[in-house]
Amino acid sequence: MKAAVVIILIGVIGFFAYSYFISLSQEEKSVKALGKEFDQAVSDFLRAVRTTAGTGLDTTSDVDDAVKKIKKVKRELGVLMGTLKEDSAREMGQRLKERIEEFERKNDIEEY
Repeated sequence: MKAAVVIILIGVIGFFAYSYFISLSQEEKSVKALGKEFDQAVSDFLRAVRTTAGTGLDTTSDVDDAVKKIKKVKRELGVLMGTLKEDSAREMGQRLKERIEEFERKNDIEEY
């Protein structure tokens, strides 16, 4: 019985410690949300390219929509980066910016 109580107590303490140290600030959450938008846009882009390659159907509008989303995320990130105060959020933003630029470079997105 005591062992069960100790295990439950350790679990609760561990949960609160994890929540305290792992919780993100509002700035970090904003950058993370943009990262999720970027990931979705990349997924849409790749799906449209695969559809074009696999079926030969014209999915130009799908590709263009995904590129517009990527450009929108890049613009919003640029604005957000100017307002970030926390070093950790700025680092997250910088990593996201580098991911976006690498994706654009690898996929020749600048021509769109």
